[in-house]
Amino acid sequence: MKNKRFNTWSIVLCVSLFIMIILSIISSALNIGERFGRVNKYLEYLFYIMIGIILIVGIIYPMISVFFAPVFSLRKIHDKDGRAKKHWCKKLVANLKKNVELTDEEKETLEGYLKCKDETDDLIIEFFDRKIAPEVNKEAFDTARKIFLITAVSQNSTYDMLGMASANISLIKRIVEICGFRPSTPQVLNLYLKVMSITILAGGLEEINIEELLPLAAESSISKITGIVAASATQGAINALTTLRVAMITKNYLLDADVSQSRKELRKKSYSEAYTMLKELLKNGMEDKVKKPFTRFFSKKNEVLV
Repeated sequence: MKNKRFNTWSIVLCVSLFIMIILSIISSALNIGERFGRVNKYLEYLFYIMIGIILIVGIIYPMISVFFAPVFSLRKIHDKDGRAKKHWCKKLVANLKKNVELTDEEKETLEGYLKCKDETDDLIIEFFDRKIAPEVNKEAFDTARKIFLITAVSQNSTYDMLGMASANISLIKRIVEICGFRPSTPQVLNLYLKVMSITILAGGLEEINIEELLPLAAESSISKITGIVAASATQGAINALTTLRVAMITKNYLLDADVSQSRKELRKKSYSEAYTMLKELLKNGMEDKVKKPFTRFFSKKNEVLV
């Protein structure tokens, strides 16, 4: 009864927040579209079409597609037995072969694990976590970097909201694709609530140490390269951190097989992982993506001037 009530309220909140985001985006889009219309009416129509495509492809489709994946998590495999356990062990092995580059030796090792009896689940879970977790972390890191760049450089709330919502929901979808299964429906709804709330608030400040984050963002490699002011860099860092938190919560929902850990402990673990990744992102994560293009651009510009 409690779960049904939670699901109902979660759905109501998700729908309400989703409508608020859509209305806010439409309102801002209409203002920008009117400006394009003063220049050329076709530009205005083109802009509206582009916003519509982003909403459908970047937000609505990823949100719905997640629910078509099977519901599972590694901690649940311990509760299975007989054919059900064997089925999910085979599914995990097949998913590893599909989403991770494995050597022939590693593939043989996995097939060998399937022949074990009592230790099959523990061996495959350990192997799955060791191989899949880095792929999820890489996806989260790349998405957080994009979020930092978009929201730190952009001064337009419409672009920020579209970027945050699309990137975070697409990230959840991508993590589900990498793992091959999704969290339970209440957990998915909880994730969507987090995404929508941080989209509206432009960054969740809960549990974030602003005093520590401010100098870290201001001294980041991208701030030094592009000259972004401390306030914008901090806003970008907060949004990147919330993105990383969503990713780590999703990952831990799916990959954490330790049944002794409580939800509170998982949230703390997710925050700790996200904060560690953010520090790495701000310190070294922008060099190849930002510094080299900027250096190349200005060196060419100087050559032309000479």
